[in-house]
Amino acid sequence: MKLTILACRPAVARLLISLCIVLVLLIANLAAAQEKGYTHLMMPLGDKMNTYAELDTVVPSAFDVEPYEQKILNYTGGRDIKTSILLNGSRIDIFLLYPCQPPASLLDAEGLISLLATFDANILLANYSQSELYIDDRPVIGGILGGSLFAAYQPTNQTAALIVMDANIDEDTIYDFLRNMNIIVDESMTPIPPGYCADATAAADQAAAIAAEAANATDAAMDGANAADLSAGIDTDKAAEQPTAPALASATPALSRQDKAKADREAAMAKLKEVKAAMRK
Repeated sequence: MKLTILACRPAVARLLISLCIVLVLLIANLAAAQEKGYTHLMMPLGDKMNTYAELDTVVPSAFDVEPYEQKILNYTGGRDIKTSILLNGSRIDIFLLYPCQPPASLLDAEGLISLLATFDANILLANYSQSELYIDDRPVIGGILGGSLFAAYQPTNQTAALIVMDANIDEDTIYDFLRNMNIIVDESMTPIPPGYCADATAAADQAAAIAAEAANATDAAMDGANAADLSAGIDTDKAAEQPTAPALASATPALSRQDKAKADREAAMAKLKEVKAAMRK
């Protein structure tokens, strides 16, 4: 019996080499993830009929991860996809907001807070953190509200994500969950049905008009007292005026990318510990 050795075509050889390289990289990444004690968590965001986005992040390998609930809800300014998971029994809620009047660009912190307030006005009462954090290279705002920690950002210019986390989750898990998070939105789909936004906008306008009338009535009642205080305040303000010292240029050398990442993590971890300590009081 003769064995025939077939000539290996260059294209086939290149393909095999490429597959081998990909396999090696996958094994290396898997080993690195296991060494660090984390594993990838990927979840669809939507309902039983449609998937509008996908969540990708990391969680500790030793943690039990359980899906809790997923549904699409209405709010005054649009619709949201709510996804809840349990990490060792501690809850994380992820709200993906689809506003009826979506932003045309990336919002600053105040603009994002205003957008979130159309979903839940309590966000205006939150204690916001000054630490810088980015998700997928997009700026994040966050802080504490009631007994929970939260973070928010825009996965796309037209959507916003609000992540609410149980304060019992440890600082490392919270930081790595957010730092490695990526919400991939399918921009060809939307949970908003035709005609929904017209009705929602009319309701929002009516609520805004009622709030404006109440505010105007309060302002009118306070005008008299404010006018009396104004003349007395002028003299006090003049006495308190002092020249402002010029700002000094920083003498701190620029940090390397690695050092800055380490410093940012340490600052964020310190802030998380400070916030959680304040919540326990």
